[in-house]
Amino acid sequence: MLRPQFRAVRTGQRYLREDVDALVARVLATAERRADGTEITVDEVRNAAFMTPPLLVVGYSAEDVDSFLDEAERWLPGHRNIQSAVPATPLGPIGERVAPRFTPVRWREGYDVTEVDAFVDRVMATVNGRPVERPVTAGEIRTIQFSPVRMSEGYDVEEVDAFLDTAGEWLSGPR
Repeated sequence: MLRPQFRAVRTGQRYLREDVDALVARVLATAERRADGTEITVDEVRNAAFMTPPLLVVGYSAEDVDSFLDEAERWLPGHRNIQSAVPATPLGPIGERVAPRFTPVRWREGYDVTEVDAFVDRVMATVNGRPVERPVTAGEIRTIQFSPVRMSEGYDVEEVDAFLDTAGEWLSGPR
């Protein structure tokens, strides 16, 4: 596995290079399954925080590092991908469709958790025939737009979008 190359910047959002290098070394060791005592968990990657270098001291681009960490989560043991987030058989033990659990993201853009949860609750009530104040339509699923969040916890955009595709199929019925 190749070591990532981050842009070196003197201004703007940047991270202390030594902090980033130490975390990246642990991520690579874990992803490459090297048992050298430096293993890291997905939660540690998600909760990583870096110091900002003093003014005009070179650091790594925060955008580059954040993008790398988002991708790195997928390489680590314990990461759930969309296949595990949306059940292959979307029926629970009592015959109802089951709401997915989305991967929280912090280092890259995600969807607002509160908005997604509220909408998914309405979708699940609608598809499972439970009472809901405003049932969701297939048209609403096609046009819904969630607020983007960054640097605070949000839901993985790809997973939410994949769920919306599935929910749209549920509400559209067979073609």
